[in-house]
Amino acid sequence: MDVKISRMKELIAVLTAAGKAYYQESREIMSNFEYDRLYDELKELEEETGIILSQSPTQYVGTRL
Repeated sequence: MDVKISRMKELIAVLTAAGKAYYQESREIMSNFEYDRLYDELKELEEETGIILSQSPTQYVGTRL
């Protein structure tokens, strides 16, 4: 479980940075395809573990950065 939570934290950091770059800085640091792939991985880990971390991008819509 610790490995999954660590991966979730890593995904949250990467997705948050990508969202900030896109919405606040008008630049892309990854493709939409890559963002969606990582987002889906995070969503699957949340479903598997039953844990949703407070800063997870799966918990907000739009730009809460």
